[in-house]
Amino acid sequence: MSVIRKHWEAYLFVLIPFVHLLIFYLYPMLYGFVMSFTDWNGIESPSFVGLDNYKEIIFNDEVFHHALSNTILFAILSLLGGISVALSLALMIDKIVRLQNFFKVAYFIPVITPLVVVALIWTLIYTDKGLLNYFIQQLFDVGAVGWLTDKNIAIYSIIVTSIWQGMGFSMIIFLAALQSIPNQLYEAARIDGAGSFQTFLHITVPGLKNTFAFLTIYGLIGAFQVFDQIYVMTEGGPVNSTQTLVYWIYSNFKFLKLGYSSALSYLFFLMLLVISFIQLKLFYNKGQES
Repeated sequence: MSVIRKHWEAYLFVLIPFVHLLIFYLYPMLYGFVMSFTDWNGIESPSFVGLDNYKEIIFNDEVFHHALSNTILFAILSLLGGISVALSLALMIDKIVRLQNFFKVAYFIPVITPLVVVALIWTLIYTDKGLLNYFIQQLFDVGAVGWLTDKNIAIYSIIVTSIWQGMGFSMIIFLAALQSIPNQLYEAARIDGAGSFQTFLHITVPGLKNTFAFLTIYGLIGAFQVFDQIYVMTEGGPVNSTQTLVYWIYSNFKFLKLGYSSALSYLFFLMLLVISFIQLKLFYNKGQES
């Protein structure tokens, strides 16, 4: 107690953020968890329904199942595409000497541009009379493609938008990692007669191992939370072909199905928790083995 009385100012500084965390984060989380077991519209008193919301979601909610498959598809393709494009750009820019800073800034601009603005720009590009359809019609003399109105390709159009918006961040991370690999390793490989592909496979890739791990964890969690692009570009349509988990949570919340949306939110939280745990376990074990 004497130590506490002696340094009470330090505990006061700790107390302020702790109270903020308790009021604005922990309490709403616990309250939302309790609400997930109720049928509540935010106006009338909530009625306790037990696990009915969770049973409805898992066994009967076809839109949820569709949103889950779309979210998984979006996460996998945007992650693979984003990392592939970003690594390719980083490898090319790493070879440039004079204009390297220019290309860094040019490719990073979409990252700092608000996602809503990016989505609006790409929506205009994807319209029937947009820039993309104009070039396709000029080159191939075909009709306009419904990039956001065709249920078979709308999700892929949004994936392309997301890759374009986020590739600059991954590119900068890759570039920093590439420039941290000692040049002596590349010189030794050249002396031993190793080709470009062998050098990339046995020196560059192992040198980027931790970078791949970071971008995979960061990118997958971010991809599962996709919302802005869906909200601006398609609103989950056409025919739920671009419906995602976060947008489905928002849709139920918008129609005042607050108990149901809380249950959806906690199932989504559990999914992210499991995914994060598996990823950390895999990469941690690999790091221990190496």
